[in-house]
Amino acid sequence: MVYVILGLLMIRKLSQYDIRGVLRRKVSPFFSASLGSIQAALKKLESQGYIECHEVSENGRRKKIYSINPSGTQHFMEWMLSPVVPGRMEQDVTTRLFFLGLMTKTERLTILKQVIDQLEVSVREFETAFQEANQKEIPSHLTDIAAYQFKTLKLGLYHHQSMLEWFTKLTKELEAEG
Repeated sequence: MVYVILGLLMIRKLSQYDIRGVLRRKVSPFFSASLGSIQAALKKLESQGYIECHEVSENGRRKKIYSINPSGTQHFMEWMLSPVVPGRMEQDVTTRLFFLGLMTKTERLTILKQVIDQLEVSVREFETAFQEANQKEIPSHLTDIAAYQFKTLKLGLYHHQSMLEWFTKLTKELEAEG
């Protein structure tokens, strides 16, 4: 959540309600958040010194507007270029892709290479798990359960293979650009 907010603030100053609106309109298929979690993330970012809050009066109402500062910009850029955390791969990869336009071409390629590397590891892990699972003898009373557990494993493998193919294609497209 904090990196999504920092990324949004890299684009423009926003209130917490604006942030919620952007999340609903542009990121909702991949990322959703309650107003409470947005408020908690904003407080955390402000206490860490990454963002600043200014109160303005608009139509007779007081409104808090958040902006990113140089420390927040540096923190966000360092995160964008950091290795993808395997346990948070889906969310982190989606967030990085969403904000890839903030980066230089060289940085984009670096990020995509890291994503591809992590996806390759993930695909190998799924393939190994699938092979190991296929070698185990399943008691007859568990065959139905095991069948759907295998299907779940196959879905995970398919999903990560598809992501790997998609990100590889994106990388080639970016490399082909002048």
